[in-house]
Amino acid sequence: MGNATADALRDYMRQGNAVADDQPAYRNKGVTSRDIQIQRAREHNLRDVNVTIPRNTFTTITGVSGSGKSTIAFDILFNEGQRRYLESLNAYARQFVQPASRPDVDAVTSIPPTVAIEQRTSRGGRKSTVGTMTEVYHFLRLLFVKLGTAHCPDCNVAIRPQSQDQIIATLMRKRLGKRIHLLAPLGSARKGYYSDLAKWAQNIGFEQLRVYGALTPVAPWPRLDRYSEHDIELPVATLTISKDSESALREALARALDFGKGVVIVSNAQGKANDVLYSTQRACPSCQRSFAELDPRLFSYNSSQGWCGECQGTGSVALDEDKGEDWWPTSRQAAAAVCDACDGQRLNPVALAVTLDNDSIAAYNALPVQALQTRMAKLKLAGRDAQIANDIMRELTSRLAFLDDVGLGYLSLSRGAPTLSGGEAQRIRLASQLGSNLVGVCYILDEPTIGLHARDNKRLLSTLTALQKNGNTVVVVEHDEDTIRGAQHIIDIGPGAGVRGGTVVASGSLAAIKRSKRSLTG
Repeated sequence: MGNATADALRDYMRQGNAVADDQPAYRNKGVTSRDIQIQRAREHNLRDVNVTIPRNTFTTITGVSGSGKSTIAFDILFNEGQRRYLESLNAYARQFVQPASRPDVDAVTSIPPTVAIEQRTSRGGRKSTVGTMTEVYHFLRLLFVKLGTAHCPDCNVAIRPQSQDQIIATLMRKRLGKRIHLLAPLGSARKGYYSDLAKWAQNIGFEQLRVYGALTPVAPWPRLDRYSEHDIELPVATLTISKDSESALREALARALDFGKGVVIVSNAQGKANDVLYSTQRACPSCQRSFAELDPRLFSYNSSQGWCGECQGTGSVALDEDKGEDWWPTSRQAAAAVCDACDGQRLNPVALAVTLDNDSIAAYNALPVQALQTRMAKLKLAGRDAQIANDIMRELTSRLAFLDDVGLGYLSLSRGAPTLSGGEAQRIRLASQLGSNLVGVCYILDEPTIGLHARDNKRLLSTLTALQKNGNTVVVVEHDEDTIRGAQHIIDIGPGAGVRGGTVVASGSLAAIKRSKRSLTG
């Protein structure tokens, strides 16, 4: 979060007692100034409703369907919280988000920043999975980058360092009599203008850089697209391989490896089609093929560096004409087959050839949450490896525990987002929020127990209670009896639906609701 945004958030929190439309502040007897108060709400079917929600408590809003529960929770509480936060930002930030309109209400006071966790029908694109939605897969990628063992996908042999002499021997054998270009990679698939890099190259005597295959003068340096990924290489030398040029080759190769930090690209043309990468640090001892340093993007099926070239990271190929991304959650799903190139694992052979404890990242990704928890617990790390993985493992295990706590231990990380039910998608978002460790937020949930077996209800309630005990306000729209009984504060809306609803029938503790003769819930 930038300084301007952080300052705006602090200003917003200080102004939490401001009322909508500069109306006078209303106060109920026995209500503290910190409690969230909605005064004379007339949104939809609400009839001049006054509602008090204690801060830092677990509150349930209940009542028959159509009584006005969601209007209070989402149309007033969530929308007003979001609107005020957005209006506290500067004009530049506000232009990217359209704030909600003001609800029809006299005043809303003491409202903190709000986060809604709803049951939405849109659950993400075809590359979105349980692992990416919860960020578990992001930490799994980091673990493989730090501790993974790379293998040659062709020979299945562990990659090892090779000497400069070995690279020269390979070039003398494979490129004898041919003219080659030696280039030092300076940036691979990185965004930016690279103006400083061009000035540096000019200062050390180079007139050109190769930008994604094209030789480009360093002066004047063109304005690159800041948001596009660029491959930048330094053309160090051009020479013809012969027995007489071995000394010149050795000198040029040493210089290129120095600029490229142990990596050099050999090309026989100005384009990239015939490029071959050589590395003094990572090469196959069997076929001498070299590999780039492990990078988190190698294990991402949203990156061209990692995805399978055949399916581009979707894990499936269409059996008919491609009709675009928007069509996929619908009919195209039935008209797709598992990609033969990656066997549905979404990644390219180089990524799949990296192992941790003898398994690829795709094998870990395919495990159900509970099975992956067990696998992580059995992963034996010692010494330096344990120190490197300490923070990553803590994040991984905590997020897996959150998923299990909300009753999703049966889902695999590779499960596609479009295949999730509304209740599963909502609980995944809840697990993600638990991992964010925010404090002072008002979380609003829409019937989170839908689709849960009765035995998982208690675990979900414990999770919501933990969220509240972290210093947050939790508001749940719910019909489930266990959830209502577990709440510290209950608001019963009714007595009926539509025009027969829209009033607060009863509010307070469970005992107060049970004493109310007007409350059907009681």
